[in-house]
Amino acid sequence: MPADADIIIEGYVDPSEDYILEGPFGDHTGYYSLADLYPRFHITCITHRKNAVYPATIVGIPPQEDAWIGKATERIFLVPIKMTMVPEIVDMVLPVEGVFHNLVIVKINKDYPGQASKVMHSLWGAGQMMFTKMMVVVDGDVNIHDNAAVAKYVSENFDPAHDIHFTQGPVDVLDHSCSVMAFGGKIGIDGTKKTHEELSGRVPFNKSDSTALNIAEIIREFPEIKAINDKVMRAGISILFLSIEKNRKNHVKEISKILLARKDFSGIKIIVFLEHTFDISDTADAVWRFANNVDPKRDHLLVEDEAGVTHLSLDGTRKTKEFDNFDRDWPNILASDDKTIARIDEIWDKLGLGKFIESPSKKYREHLYEGGAVAK
Repeated sequence: MPADADIIIEGYVDPSEDYILEGPFGDHTGYYSLADLYPRFHITCITHRKNAVYPATIVGIPPQEDAWIGKATERIFLVPIKMTMVPEIVDMVLPVEGVFHNLVIVKINKDYPGQASKVMHSLWGAGQMMFTKMMVVVDGDVNIHDNAAVAKYVSENFDPAHDIHFTQGPVDVLDHSCSVMAFGGKIGIDGTKKTHEELSGRVPFNKSDSTALNIAEIIREFPEIKAINDKVMRAGISILFLSIEKNRKNHVKEISKILLARKDFSGIKIIVFLEHTFDISDTADAVWRFANNVDPKRDHLLVEDEAGVTHLSLDGTRKTKEFDNFDRDWPNILASDDKTIARIDEIWDKLGLGKFIESPSKKYREHLYEGGAVAK
């Protein structure tokens, strides 16, 4: 046994054997991974020390321990990609809300029109970067490790009519939003400052004004809209989060067309829809849920208003057969049950974990769907 090993599991995989069903398991996306067929591993021997420590990583709704593995991956990937494929990259961030593969922010030294598009497609062809579902490219002096600064920079430089690139290809096997396993839509957003060539022929976009929105009035007029989060709009970022209780097919697209035709929505570049069962006042959680639940190519709508300005709507709600013609299972989010929460609370002082922290599962249990690991 190696000197630093507590446990060794030995065995083999026979490539000629049929795969077996594995899962569902709680995973780093904050959702259960759906059951699927995988190779059978035959264990022949387990060797361990006395009082062995089993090395493991706690995963779940971010941020968890694995978030820092993701940050290590971010740093490890940066130099090889920069040196071998995309030399204009200055820095790269995998935000924890994007659970490694749902969102990446890339900062570049921009020298010519269309360069952000070139970078996106280069990265979608770079090893495991091919799984990235949403890619945002910026330039300049923006600190891409500051999410608010990135969002504001992109908001100022992004035009939905010209600066979006949709494609499709491989996605992570844990992505439950795609219509078929491991293959789905992707979006690239060019948030760089535009050159003279790139600005040619564009219709100017009004600056967003959060005071123009009467949220109470909108909710009265559209009772299916349960809440509106305008926090980022009030910070000068042209994105609005709305929660909706869907009750018919194409509901989100229908209401998107109505809302984005209104004058008080004229300065909003992006509206994002989330489920009515979820508290959208927590912006970080809203981004996490949205990033998991959207297939950007399938779930987007571009709406042109009377002034010729284009707005983007994205549907980050749960997809179902009834309302979305979605045929795959939809997993539940991860939350400890009440018995487990009570047990950890009871033994907290014995675990040496420091000052008591209330279980976050108490919050997320309110968001669980009916059913078990797979939602009804």
